[in-house]
Amino acid sequence: MLIDKPLVVDKFRDFHKYIKNNDGKIGTKQRGLDINLRNACNLTCEHCFTMSPLGLGAKERLDIKTLKRIGNEAHELGIFELDIQGGEVLLDKEYLYDSLIALGTERFYVYVTTNGFYMNQEVAKRLKELGVDRCSVSIDSMNPDEHDKFRGKKGTWERAIKALKYVQEAGITPYLNITVGRWNIDSEDLRLLLDYSKDNRYTTLINVATPGGMWKEMESICVNEADTDHLIALRKEYKNILRNLWDPFDRNRESVIGCNTVNRLYITPHGDVLPCPYIHIKIGNVYESCLKDISNEGFKIKYFRDNSQKCLAGEDMDFIKKYMAKEGTTIFDPADPKELFAKDQFYTDKILN
Repeated sequence: MLIDKPLVVDKFRDFHKYIKNNDGKIGTKQRGLDINLRNACNLTCEHCFTMSPLGLGAKERLDIKTLKRIGNEAHELGIFELDIQGGEVLLDKEYLYDSLIALGTERFYVYVTTNGFYMNQEVAKRLKELGVDRCSVSIDSMNPDEHDKFRGKKGTWERAIKALKYVQEAGITPYLNITVGRWNIDSEDLRLLLDYSKDNRYTTLINVATPGGMWKEMESICVNEADTDHLIALRKEYKNILRNLWDPFDRNRESVIGCNTVNRLYITPHGDVLPCPYIHIKIGNVYESCLKDISNEGFKIKYFRDNSQKCLAGEDMDFIKKYMAKEGTTIFDPADPKELFAKDQFYTDKILN
């Protein structure tokens, strides 16, 4: 990570030291926040985990005062990454800009996740001025018609492609996000996406498909162990591919640090905190508790503290069948862990003092 933010560099070095001393595992080290500012969106993507195509949470949003406090608490915990997302964050640009200022971007490696539809040169320049380091744009296919069909709107592919160029020209690191599952893991189209990203000097971020949100209970989309091995092979071949659970310090591009549940907290527009964007289980609320206390509650759950080497939401079929989103469970109506897990699946001690 090359970044001109001394506070972030110090925290990243501390993260590296922790991983090295913890046998290459993420353990209980806090890493990042995924913040859903507002769930309103201009697209109707088939796989949306926040279910924004149904209008859920479209009017609610996190207030600026609370965002400022969240930024301070995150910094105190050593968190170095913030992912600002929605919904579609560029639907309300001024609110996004105010949110970035409130969070204190000089203390974090900041990225904005967008569908790219409303990105232009002026917006990209403003995001750079406000301390955004990376912009992630999802591309579902190198076939424009396929991408547009998946996103539910004509012209989205062209705008997403242009968005990556705009942020690159503005000095923001462009990330091309790809969701992979059983339908495309071994496809020529995936190869074309990977080639396009590498040829344009982007970073490719891989997200495995999860059976939640609009795809709730669709376990057939999930990758299997052979697919996971295939992703590692692609990681070695392309060298610009990342996943959050992979070890970013491994030069051989083979090892993983473990599932990032609770290490990367997900905050909804209601203030509810989930262990990750795809596991709709409530471990706290930022209007009721501080991030430290919420993290402690999350790490009391053995599944999250023991660090699976698989993505719990997308690869661990045992966890998926027992605990992933069922009918009626969403990011706005998350499950209560005390009703979901047995008593022997909880620790009683605190991690963060």
